[in-house]
Formats: sequence, structure tokens, C-alpha cells
Amino acid sequence: MLTRLQIRRFKVFSDADIELGPVTVLCGPNNSGKTAALQAIALWQLGLKAWQAERGKGSTARERVGVPINRRDLVSIPVPETNLLWHGLHVREGFRQNGHTVTRNLRIDITVSGVGPSGAWECGLEFDYSGPEVIYVRPQRLSEQPQSGRMPVPEAAGDVRVAMLPAMSGLGAVETCVISSGRKSRTSGTSSFPICGSYFASRSCRRRVWLHVVRSPWPISSRMAPVSTSPPPGAASSKFCSC
Repeated sequence: MLTRLQIRRFKVFSDADIELGPVTVLCGPNNSGKTAALQAIALWQLGLKAWQAERGKGSTARERVGVPINRRDLVSIPVPETNLLWHGLHVREGFRQNGHTVTRNLRIDITVSGVGPSGAWECGLEFDYSGPEVIYVRPQRLSEQPQSGRMPVPEAAGDVRVAMLPAMSGLGAVETCVISSGRKSRTSGTSSFPICGSYFASRSCRRRVWLHVVRSPWPISSRMAPVSTSPPPGAASSKFCSC
């Protein structure tokens, strides 16, 4: 079980510490970081898998060479350029040292803590910007000192399995597209998505509403009408809209 998530310089998070439990509900307005927190866990696991595949489990990470991650591997975090992962798009900073301007990379730090059969564990990873298509991952530094060591990678962290299911993505591997993307309903003003056969549910509905599609020559927006707050006869309850 995951118990804690610490994030630095990732998307909307400058520095965040989130407590996790058996069931965690993230609430907040738009752009407050609900999805970003889930994406941070997905990026952490992707980085962990890449590191363990290259360096092996239980590595003490004395090597400073990171493991590359291609932008196309960021399936759960689709971005056109990798710098969009950084807070404020700042991937480097400059400062004066001995009369000279020195620049250094700003790293994304993600630390996940958990409890497993062998006890509590903590695993921190850092992500370095290398270009619009590639970032590098390695275990976190123990401090900012030049010769600082790095956090060990516990084997228990490799047993964590993360599955990110974006909102309204559906439960089936393949879904038939009935309405073209972006088509709006004149009656509700919202996009509609297939739920069960010819039944549709409004994406922004705040109660359970079923919309029945009646086959007719009229535009589809004029054919949509709420018929019941209960699923139709024979429809599986798991297909119920719970927006």
C-alpha cells in the first residue's frame, strides 16, 4: 500500500506532500493538481521500471549516469515536449558563483513511500531534462552536495503496480465510436459518449441520467432525450453513468 507522495517541480506542484491511504480521494477545482498527482505516480513507476531494467533491483545508484526515457513512453502523461512536465516550464536555473554565471538543471523529484510484507519502504527518483524528446531518471540525491550519495532503490518498490484510468476512458479495450469527437447535443450542450449499446450518458451530468437514441432521419442532437434515471431493462448496472 502506498502511504505518501512527495513531489517537487512537477507540473502545477512546486513542492507538495500528499498523504495516501487504502482509499484516497483528491478534491479540488480545475487545474489544482488532481490529475497531476496521479501522473506523478505514473511517472515514478515508469522511471522505476526503466531504472531497474537497466541497473537491476536493489541498486545503490553510485553511478551518476541516468537511464533515458523517451517522450513516446509517457503514455499516461502525453505531452508534445518534455519540458511541459516541469513546473513553470523551468528546466534550468542560473546563478552567480565566483564572478561567473553558472547554470544547472532543475530536477523533478518524486518520492513514494509505502508499506509491504517486509515493512515500510521509501523510493525517491529524480528526472533530468535532456531535450524535447528525452528525460533521464536516476535515484534521488541524499543532499545537494557535489559528492552526495543517492537513495537506495528498495526491491519492495518494484512490486508496486499502478494503473491509471483517465476520466471517461471506458472499461472496454475497444469501444464503437457512435458520435464523432466534439459533437454536441443541442438539448444538453455537452458531449455524449457510448455507455451501453444505443444508450448514452452526458459527460457533465451531475446525476445518473440515461439518454436513449431513437433511430430516425433527424440530426442526432434532436433524437436525444432523457428517458429514465435507472438503466434500461437488461443493461448491466456497471454501465451506469456515475459522473
